[in-house]
Amino acid sequence: MSNLVLPQLFDYPFTSSNIVPMKKNTSIPYIPPEIIRIILNLLGDDKKTLATSSHFPHTFTKFVNVMNDIKKLYSQMIHHLDLSTFSTYGLQKCSFETQKIVTPELLIHILRSFPELKVFSVSESLESIITVEVLKVLLLECKSIKTIDFCGCTSKQFSNALEEFSRIIGQVKIAQSCNDDDETIMSFNMTSKPLLSHLQRLSFHECPIISEYSTIIPILAHAPNLTHLDLGGCSISDLTLNFLAGTNVPTKLSHLLLAKCKNISSEAISSFVSKFSQLETLNLYGDRDTTTAIKEYDLITILRSPSAKNFRILDIGSSQITPLILTTIKKNCQMLQNLGISKAQITNINLIKDFVIALPKLEYINLTSIPCFNLLNTNNLFTEIKKNNPSIHTVEMNESLLKKLYAIDGWKIDVNYSRRWYYSRKVQGGSIRPDRVHGRKLDITKFGPECMSKIFQYYSFDV
Repeated sequence: MSNLVLPQLFDYPFTSSNIVPMKKNTSIPYIPPEIIRIILNLLGDDKKTLATSSHFPHTFTKFVNVMNDIKKLYSQMIHHLDLSTFSTYGLQKCSFETQKIVTPELLIHILRSFPELKVFSVSESLESIITVEVLKVLLLECKSIKTIDFCGCTSKQFSNALEEFSRIIGQVKIAQSCNDDDETIMSFNMTSKPLLSHLQRLSFHECPIISEYSTIIPILAHAPNLTHLDLGGCSISDLTLNFLAGTNVPTKLSHLLLAKCKNISSEAISSFVSKFSQLETLNLYGDRDTTTAIKEYDLITILRSPSAKNFRILDIGSSQITPLILTTIKKNCQMLQNLGISKAQITNINLIKDFVIALPKLEYINLTSIPCFNLLNTNNLFTEIKKNNPSIHTVEMNESLLKKLYAIDGWKIDVNYSRRWYYSRKVQGGSIRPDRVHGRKLDITKFGPECMSKIFQYYSFDV
């Protein structure tokens, strides 16, 4: 088994003591085709493994007991450990009693039971047991670990543990000076060799409590081989980007998410992104006002950078998106599949129509809060899109506008329970869930949105 996503398929996996002889049953129950299709999809991955994932719908302690029974041979087959959906609420115990059951020692035992672990995910439900001892085992002892996701961890205890771990592995000395033109120059000096070179994908999505100076920069300094980085919602400034610009990151990173990082200046973002050579995913989405939005000139710099021709996913929502920006995207970003241009300053719907038709590979676009749309002209736009660009199947728009529209020419309103609204249509090759197309959290495991835990789906699609 190549991946183990924890916590519904079967109980107590791999435990021979639970295997009982099957009684012969002459009556074969009817299994709906949908269930068979799900099972076959789980079994049919490209590595011909037994299964893609196993879910464990029980308490944390039961899971640990099962881990004790797993033979060493089987434990080496487990590569992906997702604890993001575990919760202590179901124990029906007070906080003091819960701390006796769900402990850092248990998590350390679990991590040491999986010597070939490559992916580890955790969220706020278990962040209280992420201590510095756990971090040392996870980041230093687990030599095969390549992907770590700490999405939504916001406790002071978690922040302190990361900061202490950063001091152990070695801090980064930051010095400030001025050149002959009185311009401020920042210099960075590592106090030790990188200890996290095995890390390739890292997410601190919505972890605003983590210190930029004493935690984020030191950890990034020890991880020079990152290809995927999610710092969305973190309290970082231009300092982090200035540091990363002097590392291997611009030559190695292919997926970058800086959504809702309001303390980063427009100039710093454009200068940083322009140094990249192979970015495929760039998410700069943010609820910025006019004073903090990414300026038109800086967007032009980004869209003319060496990576622009490689962009598959680009979200510049809430930036100063003008007709000139649309023209630059059409010219330099022909490989785009997902695009976010919410709050674009466009008053002529014909500019949007010509723009969308000119991107042949585009499948999704966010047109939320663009002033040119109204009830009369929007349906005509979708008819033109289907006729001239058949690849587009999902358009995100304002709830207030979509509620007034109606199904037309194959397009319909997607009814869901999130805060985001979509106009979508079926495309050849199968149905695609509109509310799982464009995430606001980086999927660093790359297993797809349907394999995300519920909490990660929330952070990615429902907020």
